[in-house]
Amino acid sequence: MATLPEATVTIDDEAGALAGGTDILTVLACVEHDDDITPRVFSSTKALLETHGYSPGVDYCAMHFEETGKPVIFVGLPKVTVGTIGRLDSSGNTGTSVISVAAGANGVLDQVDGILTVVTGGTIGTDQIVFDLSLDGGRTTKRVRLGLAASYALPYVGQTLSFAAGTLVAGNVALRWATTAPRWDQAGLADARDALAAQNKQSRSWLVVGDLLVAQDATDVVAEVNGYETENERFVYARAQVRDRKTQGALSKIRVNMVGSPTLTFAEIGGTGDTITRSAGSWIADGFAVGMVVTVAGSVSNNVTGRIATLSALVITLDATDLAVEGPVSSCTVVGSHGLIFAEVGGTGDTITRSGGSWLADGLAVGDVVTVTGTASNNVSGAIAALSATVLTFAATDLAAEEIGSHNVTISAGENDSQWVALVDSGFGAIDDKIRIDLGAGRGYKRSPITGWLFRRPVQWAASIREYQHDVQIPTWRKEDGPCDGWSLEDDEGNTVEHDERSDGGLLLARFTCFRSFSNGPAGAFIALSLTRAQEGSLLSRTHNMAVANVASSVTQAETENAIGQVLELNDNGTATKASLRVLEDRVNSALAIALLQRKSEGPRASAAAWKASTSDVLNVPEAELTGVLDLRLGATLEKIRTRVRIQTAGS
Repeated sequence: MATLPEATVTIDDEAGALAGGTDILTVLACVEHDDDITPRVFSSTKALLETHGYSPGVDYCAMHFEETGKPVIFVGLPKVTVGTIGRLDSSGNTGTSVISVAAGANGVLDQVDGILTVVTGGTIGTDQIVFDLSLDGGRTTKRVRLGLAASYALPYVGQTLSFAAGTLVAGNVALRWATTAPRWDQAGLADARDALAAQNKQSRSWLVVGDLLVAQDATDVVAEVNGYETENERFVYARAQVRDRKTQGALSKIRVNMVGSPTLTFAEIGGTGDTITRSAGSWIADGFAVGMVVTVAGSVSNNVTGRIATLSALVITLDATDLAVEGPVSSCTVVGSHGLIFAEVGGTGDTITRSGGSWLADGLAVGDVVTVTGTASNNVSGAIAALSATVLTFAATDLAAEEIGSHNVTISAGENDSQWVALVDSGFGAIDDKIRIDLGAGRGYKRSPITGWLFRRPVQWAASIREYQHDVQIPTWRKEDGPCDGWSLEDDEGNTVEHDERSDGGLLLARFTCFRSFSNGPAGAFIALSLTRAQEGSLLSRTHNMAVANVASSVTQAETENAIGQVLELNDNGTATKASLRVLEDRVNSALAIALLQRKSEGPRASAAAWKASTSDVLNVPEAELTGVLDLRLGATLEKIRTRVRIQTAGS
């Protein structure tokens, strides 16, 4: 059976594997809209925003355009896992207006660490409210004049702040919140590869935007870049980022207050079902809900805490809290927050059940070690054995029965740097002997050219930008190029808060691309090394070497493919004559010399490259196959330089 004529190239550890578009990067990322998985070439942020709207991938491209001056092939992927809003904390809001944050029409679009601070307070809808807003954890702030409005749509990031009726107090840090970005799935990556293969657009590498949470995510990326070689004769490697360090997992603290100054009447029903009736306003409009725990102050006989069983606009019915007959009473305050029920099951499996919000959205996960403070009887630490949106189950931590409002309780989980390094090392250890993926770990602060915020962005963004500022053979970690422009591992006081491989260590041993500083300067964030997952000791474990090998493979594939259909002179045994093979070899080697050996602006890309055809292949048969070997000698990259200082003494 006849098959399609083709030329193939396979890389091994002694020869090479990309390149037709050595100046072009392919970006695969979730988008706000037009997620049609169609590869498009962009060279301007304006055009990209008009087509796909804002997303982290678009934000990366804006940096790429500014700092490299080069275009990208952009593939917009569907948002399969939506971005979430969690870790809400309104405990600092002493006003009566309930502030909430919700996803925009196209969902949460980026990861933010939000802080809202009231500058000019007053009554919502009556006074000119002004607040300071930060979306980067307080590193930068922007003054926002809310005026008489009751909502504010945050530009680009897909979130809207809403302000219920009531007051805000100047100086209050009235709301803190955190969000996650949307994510793609394996099907989206597979469709993207097919779409790229269907077009004649080639690139040096792929940048996959969106954290890889588990090893299977990395395996999905590897499957597509490997398939791009074996099935589509395209030679690339993919940069991708493993999950962030868990520092954001924390119980949301939602606090609501009684608005206005109604009088309260307390009724003792007997047993359960005692009530608090207000003379005006609405419990529901003020944000109170069934399951919340309320605390009353300012009464003579009913300064109590209890859980809401039912409520209407004017009447709260408590579950099991005894009230005394009293009222109408003025000058009372009522504060409510989602209730927490600590349950002692006995042995293992004690639980904390929340009446509102979500443990999952707040960033907690099975296996996290959480610490609880602010309770009367349950200030404990323990590992999570099981987790749903509302129920947290401990593995072996003993709890005492207790019910409490959440606005004064802190429940948080996180990883220190060494714990995180150990976990991502073990979690992604199976991604081994894979030459076409470069896994990054760690983040740095980088100002967004679109939003202006100093967001925490993956090290792979910095490595990719540095990569495309130079030719393929230049390492992203070349010291003389200086620190990555605008990237920082420090807080505003100059303290290192992100992983620094020089002082923290562990990521290079685990074979991750990562950031470092230099002890003797200059100051700033440098790429420590850029590593593929090739075998230990392989030259192809250095990503720039893989890029050169890809150039060699692409050139060889293209030039040998041009020989399809040629007629060779044969010897009596069916093998090609040396003279006819030499014509083909000269063509391939001439192209290799131009692509790899000629001195360009940053020097030759390799030290030697030679393709030699087999002289033993029998070619006088249908579908004859001619094989060849490409010998590629990469350039040397200096990594370790040792110097001895010799002190000359007088008279020597």
